[in-house]
Amino acid sequence: MPNSPAEPRSVGFCLDANVSYRVADAIDPSVANIIHVSRVDELSVSATGGSNASDEEIAAWCATKELVLVTCDDDFRGRNARTASLSSLGLEVIVFVAQLAGLRNQIETISQQVPAWEKQLAPMPYGPRVWIQYSRGGLRLQR
Repeated sequence: MPNSPAEPRSVGFCLDANVSYRVADAIDPSVANIIHVSRVDELSVSATGGSNASDEEIAAWCATKELVLVTCDDDFRGRNARTASLSSLGLEVIVFVAQLAGLRNQIETISQQVPAWEKQLAPMPYGPRVWIQYSRGGLRLQR
């Protein structure tokens, strides 16, 4: 039907290096499609399990796979030329306004947010957007 609403997309997430890889391991794959950047072979994983990839390489990979990058990195939030160049890749990103200190806090916070993120993002096609995740639970589109 020409005027029927689009099917909701399946939303997948990639956790940036500033979030522990253990967060992705702790979330049941039947609950969310989530991967940590250190688990992506194409992003030159180091011997210690981290990623040697630049923000631009991570952004390009996520955009190609249509994964929403989840990060605490302010570089993805700023309104500067670098963010504009990352947006030109088509990246969709969720940026926490505050660092998520401690593994337990990271697991609890992200586990609690994933269902809300999926609900909010699924009706929209993947695209170049920066979402700001506030400490008190609100996810807002950066304008």
